Amino acid sequence: MSENKWIDPFSDNIIQRIDPKVRDSLTPAQLSAIKDAIRGPSKPIRPIDIRGIIPLYFARYFFVLLIGRDRRASIVMNEGVRRHKASWLNGLYFSLFIACPIIVILFLFVYVLKYIWGLDIIPDQHLGDILQ
Repeated sequence: MSENKWIDPFSDNIIQRIDPKVRDSLTPAQLSAIKDAIRGPSKPIRPIDIRGIIPLYFARYFFVLLIGRDRRASIVMNEGVRRHKASWLNGLYFSLFIACPIIVILFLFVYVLKYIWGLDIIPDQHLGDILQ
C-alpha cells in the first residue's frame, strides 16, 4: 500500500480505517495525496529536536524537547480571529435564545394586565379577532 520509502504509521493507520471497497478504488496518486494531506508539511528543521521514551516498571512515558523559531504565528493569529468571530456569533445566538422566550412571556404578561384592567388600546380590535 505504501509506496513511500519512509513508512508513516499514523497515515497508514488512517488509510487502513477507510472502507476496503473505497480504499481499493483509490489510485496510487490519490493515496499519496491523502497521505501527504494527513502528514502535513515536511518536518521543519529545528536546532534542538530531542525525543525519547522513559521506560518504567509500570508504564512508559515519552518526552519531546523542541527548541527553535516559532513559524506558526500567522496560523495562530488567523485561528484567533476565527475563534473571536465564532464567539461573537455564539454570544448573539445565545442572547436570542434567552431573549425570545422572555419577550414572549413579557407580551403575554402585558396582554393579561391589559385584559384585567380593561384597557382598549385599539378600539373595536381584539387579539382573538385578529388571530381568526
